[in-house]
Amino acid sequence: MPTQAKEIFEAQSKSLRELLSDNGLGLYLPPYQRPYGWGKDKVEKLLDDTLHGLKNLGDSPDSFTFLGTVITIHDVNHVTVQPIVKPEVPSKVLTVIDGQQRLSSLLILLVCLHNLIRQHSWKAFKENEPNHEDNGAVALYAETVNILQTLGTAIYEKKNFGAAPIYPRLIRAFDDQWSKDVNLKQYESPIANLIYTYSVTADAEGLTSKPSDFRPKARSAAGEGESDLIKRFVEIRAALIKLAQTKPIEELEDLPPLSVLADNIEFQRALFNHELDTALSVRLRELKDEPHAVLMRLVMFAAYVLNRIALTVVQGKDEDYAFTIFESLNTTGEPLTAFETFLPRVVMAEKIRDYQGSDAHDHMRAVQKYLNRFDVGEKLQNATRELLITFASAETGKKLSKRLPDQRTYMKDTFDRHKDSEGNRAAYLRHLSDTATFVGMTWEPAKDATRQLVGLPTSAMTDTVKLCLAFLKDLNHTIAIAPLLRFYSEAVHADEGEERDKRVADFDTAIKAITAFTVFWRATRRGTGNIDGQYRAVLAGDTLTGMGPLARQRTAAGPNRLEPGVDAVALRAELAARLTNTDSKYGGVPNLASFVAAASALPLYTISRPLTRFLLLAAYHDTVEDADRPGLIKQGKVGVSPCFTSDGWSDETHFTIEHIAPQQATSGWEEGFYSEKEIVHKLGNLVLAPGAANASLSSRPWTEKKVLYAALGATTADESKAILNGSGLTFAQSTEELAKLSRYMPHLRALGQRETEWDPTFMDERAAVLLRLAYLRLKDWLGLEWSDSVTDSAVHRVADEFEPAEDELNGTGAGIVGQRTADGWVTSRG
Repeated sequence: MPTQAKEIFEAQSKSLRELLSDNGLGLYLPPYQRPYGWGKDKVEKLLDDTLHGLKNLGDSPDSFTFLGTVITIHDVNHVTVQPIVKPEVPSKVLTVIDGQQRLSSLLILLVCLHNLIRQHSWKAFKENEPNHEDNGAVALYAETVNILQTLGTAIYEKKNFGAAPIYPRLIRAFDDQWSKDVNLKQYESPIANLIYTYSVTADAEGLTSKPSDFRPKARSAAGEGESDLIKRFVEIRAALIKLAQTKPIEELEDLPPLSVLADNIEFQRALFNHELDTALSVRLRELKDEPHAVLMRLVMFAAYVLNRIALTVVQGKDEDYAFTIFESLNTTGEPLTAFETFLPRVVMAEKIRDYQGSDAHDHMRAVQKYLNRFDVGEKLQNATRELLITFASAETGKKLSKRLPDQRTYMKDTFDRHKDSEGNRAAYLRHLSDTATFVGMTWEPAKDATRQLVGLPTSAMTDTVKLCLAFLKDLNHTIAIAPLLRFYSEAVHADEGEERDKRVADFDTAIKAITAFTVFWRATRRGTGNIDGQYRAVLAGDTLTGMGPLARQRTAAGPNRLEPGVDAVALRAELAARLTNTDSKYGGVPNLASFVAAASALPLYTISRPLTRFLLLAAYHDTVEDADRPGLIKQGKVGVSPCFTSDGWSDETHFTIEHIAPQQATSGWEEGFYSEKEIVHKLGNLVLAPGAANASLSSRPWTEKKVLYAALGATTADESKAILNGSGLTFAQSTEELAKLSRYMPHLRALGQRETEWDPTFMDERAAVLLRLAYLRLKDWLGLEWSDSVTDSAVHRVADEFEPAEDELNGTGAGIVGQRTADGWVTSRG
């Protein structure tokens, strides 16, 4: 007979009292649950929803405050409970799969109510039971005692014997242990410690002693989440005191007047499950701000919390079924991330009793450490999506979508392949951990943190590696993370010594190859040109050179499929092959001339500013002014003018992109720059200059602008002042201010040495020089040795991507790409 749904799980709607006061109940938080993390806004919403429901109850006796679904495993055999004193475990253990934040917050609320009602009962009745002749006071006292008993049983259970008979209703795995033996009981987690500490005190004081004013404080060695938990306790306590004293709270509704409770029998029955004593109702109509009124308001609120806050409690038959339900439900209004639904599978595979302290636990903590940076909600969802997309690319070469169901399915299916093999499972989880570490510490370190290659020698983070990482990140070239991750992961887990050194060198080779490939590819097309597809093909093993898949696993088996491998030299050769292949789906850049032709024709400034800065820095590095061609630069000696460095990349004070011919047409500039809107945004018209000098550079004519360039690129401040003073010109900034911005920058000095006009023809000549210099800087990174001739395929591809304006077709502004003739496109210079 087929299994029925009711045999797999049961779901019951229960009031908070019905759930927590169940005799023998213990709620248990497994080790993969997050620490307590509710913020003030969530607690305010909980209180406001409760107050709103209480107010509505006066009009509708069916009013409830529903707080969603709690998913649990009814752990009949206590297999999830670690550590454990088996004979002393509560008779009914519900392991909480989802809903621990709400349950913890509700228990904090109950502790606050219990404590405040005890204090105000003491004030109201002057340390003694009320006068038996005062029926109203007697009834209030009875209601108070009854609600305190109900609150108490919801917070903890007291066993009939033992030196430590107090059992908190909610405890956490590994931090806590139920036991009646004082030497074995353990309540160290923030929530269990708070409940236990209060419960022991309250139980000892009873109703005949003056109650303590419970004010918990964070312990010095407390677990994560205790600070938030205590803050929420303080906020709830303060709110309850104000509500009971009828002091308004801007964010919350008020409590209903006691007169409404006194006059509405249905309201009384809904709150207390019985009618109030007539004498008490009469008393409530008269009460205002005296202690009896404050006490009754707290009792009324507590009664609503216990009897009218409802949850749907799902009890799964076992872990498999509970986790299936867990994955399917959106119980909090915020979808669970694909990692959050994946984590229980890891715990299941490792076995809950073995999870704590395992390698798998360490790997998952590394992932959680990264994701904990992000607030729950869209930021966390986005971070998780991007992390898993990168992981899927590196793990199997799969292009994983951002859709939550797809990501959940991918993580489930790929992990299930390995869950029965300890070694394969460990490798899978280690790779996921490496992904989070690399993304969180190397690609995008936390604010004010320094980039690190965690697990590698500090020498691995060379200046060039820093430069490449900063550039790729600023370019938002996230597709590059997966291939870089593969080399990083192999280096981290390589044996110490020669093997580690080789793997570190491979990482260096790989990041240079990826960076150079990206620059050459992106600089020769308007968009990304499906560069992502090129990397995915390499990861999946669809290669031109016979290189095996770079992804850690093959997605499909086959007789001709190469095994995955991490080889930097092979990657460099594969990327070079893809760049130079003239087939339409590849790079189509087979030689230097075609690279120069394509890149100089495009408005790189509007296409990508990080790409433009990188090309210019590469071109400027260790150059000097070209005396034979004023306005241009050429290669100089090593160290003469270094700027292609990580410091150069971050130094936007001196290296901000500036247009030589202004972006908007103005006097003093040749009209050819403005015959087509993209011309001024080409590389030949761009320069890196101190951003602070923009006010003075602005839209000045060329004759004045070149003076400033010469001054800003001067070898000394005195030389800069001499140039400025000798020009006879007045600028927006003082000579002193401009001189302070100067630094020996040959590319600026060279511009100042050009005597003739700045025109589109010279702009194109300059672009060709800059691109060739950049090529010389990057070619070895990709193993290129380009010839300097143009092929038809490259020219036609450039023609397809760069369509000039009509007047340019007629010859105006002809440059490195050249002009269109009856026979097609030709280049006008080399």
